[in-house]
Amino acid sequence: MHTKKKKTYTMKTSHKVALFFVYLILFLAIFGMIDYYAYDILNPWIFIAASFGAALWATAVHVKKHTKTKADEIAREIEEIL
Repeated sequence: MHTKKKKTYTMKTSHKVALFFVYLILFLAIFGMIDYYAYDILNPWIFIAASFGAALWATAVHVKKHTKTKADEIAREIEEIL
């Protein structure tokens, strides 16, 4: 009985870095709006650290899932620029 082998696709490091920047900008924008409407109740560095952590987490999940999304298209454009 043969088992189907899953295609393994390894992403280039440059694509992973570009994905990280896509997610970082996304989370910086989201947490920036939250900080703006929080009326400086919290320190902005908390939101920057949360953005960095969320971008790392989102990139790791994206790489593990191996699904193509709009973030991949944007990351490819970033790779071309760099």
